[in-house]
Amino acid sequence: MFNQKKFCCITSSTRFEFINLGLMLLLLHLALHQPGENSSLISALLLAHIGFFLLWQPSLNAAEEIHLKTLIPVLILSSVLYLLLGDWFIALWIILLIGLTSGSALVNGLQRTLYALATVVLFLQLSLILTPRLFNLDILDSELEQIIFYILTITCGIIIFWPGKKIRTVKIDYLHSILISFGLFSFYITSILISFTSNIHYLQSLLITALSIGVFFILLSLIWLPRHGLAGIGQIWEQHILNIGNPFEDWVKQTSLLGQNKKITPDLFLENSIKQLLTLPWISGIRWSDDETEHLYGETSTQQTLFKDNAIKMTLYSYIPMGSALKIHAQLLMHLMSYFYNSKLREISLKNQTHLKAVYETGSKLTHDIKNILQSLQALTGAVHAADDPAESQQLIGKQLPILTQRLQNTLDKLQTKTDTGKSFKQIDTWWTELKSRYHGREIQFSGDPKPNIEIDTDVFDTVLENLLENARSKRRSRPKTKIIASIRLEKKQITITVCDDGDPVPASKTNALFKQILPSKNGYGIGLYQSAQLAKKNGYQLELINNTPSDVCFQFASIQKQAHDD
Repeated sequence: MFNQKKFCCITSSTRFEFINLGLMLLLLHLALHQPGENSSLISALLLAHIGFFLLWQPSLNAAEEIHLKTLIPVLILSSVLYLLLGDWFIALWIILLIGLTSGSALVNGLQRTLYALATVVLFLQLSLILTPRLFNLDILDSELEQIIFYILTITCGIIIFWPGKKIRTVKIDYLHSILISFGLFSFYITSILISFTSNIHYLQSLLITALSIGVFFILLSLIWLPRHGLAGIGQIWEQHILNIGNPFEDWVKQTSLLGQNKKITPDLFLENSIKQLLTLPWISGIRWSDDETEHLYGETSTQQTLFKDNAIKMTLYSYIPMGSALKIHAQLLMHLMSYFYNSKLREISLKNQTHLKAVYETGSKLTHDIKNILQSLQALTGAVHAADDPAESQQLIGKQLPILTQRLQNTLDKLQTKTDTGKSFKQIDTWWTELKSRYHGREIQFSGDPKPNIEIDTDVFDTVLENLLENARSKRRSRPKTKIIASIRLEKKQITITVCDDGDPVPASKTNALFKQILPSKNGYGIGLYQSAQLAKKNGYQLELINNTPSDVCFQFASIQKQAHDD
């Protein structure tokens, strides 16, 4: 049973693209060299030429199959035009083919060269073979005509038999093809008019026209690019494209200035930008809407362009119908306006987040201070209950309660003033003694005896050291016999304090971000270390993890100046 599809269409294989092109040129070439008496042979050759043109099919059908509904109208139309116009139809057809083959030369490599050869063959057929026949010109003798015939035949053979790729490369730039066809037609008519009006030989007029066009293009290329401080035609053309009837650069400048204004609100920015946009002569109105509001600026019209950007929806109304270029231009304008508007919204959001972050960090730090004071009170209460001598308990309370009261008062003052920059200075030996007394009875070994020659900010040192000590003590929940050692060392008025324990190390997944961000934590290494590191850095110190191995975990709190001196 036969496949009916074979009878309704002709298949054009991708591997025969240049074979079809070469045979199309060769058949046209043979038809032009036949004497007028052989009309049947000429008609057969031209019909076969049209067939191979359809197989090459650069414009009629982009697919690889040509249906009969496409083939029959083309054959009928070509036959009618040939009967009516004769050789004039062939001349117009060759001009059209030159435009198509030159428009197909957008491909690269060998294919481009073959299409260039096809264009040359068609041009020589038109100018040297067909034109003398149309105007009864005797420009070539028989020997030269035979040489040209064989050269064109060999060129067609090269296109046919040259091994090509199995990828279809025929791509038509139709605007390019139309321009070339129009230019060639003008060149063709101009050459003939010069020949008849000036009574000179046709080849001379052809050469004069070609030289004139060449000089014109040379001059055009010289003035196209900017030279000697003068703007070239290329720049003027680009400015025309960028300013399709409107001051585009002025609007962008005004919008960017509005975007740089830190005090302007997003709604005010949007309103001013749209009012500036409505001054453009081709825009009648803009409708702006988001999830909450909708506003119409100007007037509506039947010509509109829709733009969407997440929750933002804009409709631009124009007085004139917008083509593709103008729509792209309008999309660009609305995209810029949306971008600046979203930037203003993000700017406000970042300000709010920065404010909330400052409030959060201050509150969390003060909360951490209060927690440390509460832990000191709990330790003091436990020591009083465990003491057998009431006099000793009284003495311990008398020493610790004033210190804790002062710390609590400082924390309350910071909370009331909404800041954490309050400073209270003491000699380092006094602070070290008070720290040891606060942790009396908690099985922490303190080493080092600093001399009273340096004043320190106790708020910074209390926050950092109490955080380190409490994190170490928290390990005793899983290992009650965890050993903790706190040591202090002074060298040339540079302070180094270390807190070490023999518990589990900090997880490797947390070490890189330990002091850089707030980490989720159940047993320490969370917000406390982050705040301690930030506070230490602000006051000229550095908090770092110097050892992190099983049974040897050490944190160091030291002056930055000392480390820079050592390096």
